[in-house]
Amino acid sequence: MFRTYLLPVQAAVTLFPLITALIMVPAAVHGYRRRGRAGGWPVVVFYSFVFYLLAALLQTVMPLPARTSAFCSTTRYAQSPQLEPFGFYTRIASASGGDWSVSTLAGLAVTWTTVLNAVLLLPLGVYLRYYLRLRLLPATALAFATSLFFETTQYTGLWFVYACPYRQFNVDDLILNTTGAVLGWLAAGPLNRLLPANDPDHERARYGGRVTFTRRLLALVTDLAGWLVTWTLITGLLAVAAGVPTGRRYAFVLGSALGLLWFWLVPAFTASSPGKRALRLCIVRPDGSRAGFFRITVRTWVAYAPLALIWLSAAQYTRDALLPAPAGPLVPYAAALTATLLWGRTPLTALLRRNSPPPPHERWSDTVNHAVEDPPRDPVLSAPPIPPQTAFPAGPEDLPATVPAKHSPPDGHGAAPDRHSDRTGAPHGPDTGDPA
Repeated sequence: MFRTYLLPVQAAVTLFPLITALIMVPAAVHGYRRRGRAGGWPVVVFYSFVFYLLAALLQTVMPLPARTSAFCSTTRYAQSPQLEPFGFYTRIASASGGDWSVSTLAGLAVTWTTVLNAVLLLPLGVYLRYYLRLRLLPATALAFATSLFFETTQYTGLWFVYACPYRQFNVDDLILNTTGAVLGWLAAGPLNRLLPANDPDHERARYGGRVTFTRRLLALVTDLAGWLVTWTLITGLLAVAAGVPTGRRYAFVLGSALGLLWFWLVPAFTASSPGKRALRLCIVRPDGSRAGFFRITVRTWVAYAPLALIWLSAAQYTRDALLPAPAGPLVPYAAALTATLLWGRTPLTALLRRNSPPPPHERWSDTVNHAVEDPPRDPVLSAPPIPPQTAFPAGPEDLPATVPAKHSPPDGHGAAPDRHSDRTGAPHGPDTGDPA
């Protein structure tokens, strides 16, 4: 019997790396926006939550029956739902013959089925309280909705993949699943005192001002993915509307125009590309003032020159854009050379030297990345009251030190306070290998 329950877990272990690869970038972006970082204990909890949900879903649909014409004619028990509440009590009493001893119940398959149905969503209750921080009523409602989704999936034959249901819709499963989730929610109370604190606001206040290499690299990956998906959709829609030859003919032109808009014009006018905006980054001068169109243009063309040459090399290879004979064959070599000069040195230097110089696109444009923090929701009401203080004669040691004036860029993004690795000034530390 337990072999049947282990099969979905084995399938979850197999599918989990694929699911992780698909959600890794969106999850990291959400982590930076919600908590100011993409690592730490909450990430372990999140991916364990994803694995649990995958395993729980597979428990409700596996093992899958063979799709044969004789299946629906031979499988009859699942075609009618079981709507009698607490029917599991009657089945256990009938199977045990009235003997409620632990040794007798432990040997009954119906007992283990009932227990496993109660345990199935127990971890969900823990996650809902500890990770999502839901109260009891919303957590109970969400657990019931999850159980109802599982039962509906079974009753519809995996949402009509099969011509008939291959597992029975059972109201007892709704009761046991929801009860298990409530018990898990109650158990999460004592566990909260044992596990690390889950406080996204505190983490964002601590890490939100840091502009790390990983954060900037993720912004670049987000920009590249967004540009690629948008270009593919536009080209595909053009091919559907006007024909495949037309879509192929204008693919290079559309990709180039979209690239200029995405990587150059949008940042030049808004001081932030779509990827940087997703990661709460913007481009400013080292003193926090506005960078301006010219400086961001220099930064963009220096940073993305290798990408532009790689794009041109791909077009030269596919014969979508042919350059004259002396220049065409040299484009791939120019792409490799510029990538080595502009990209190759900076990450290596950042790893070997703590106070490494800024990358060329920042040094030549006199710009840096700046973390854009959330403004306070209500700075007047949220400020704590100032207690009355007793005046004392001030000696020389009591006089306040001179505080240098802070610069505030005219676009509304205030310079971040001096934090651990906030790059509002000269780049420093191992995070200077900014690809863009």
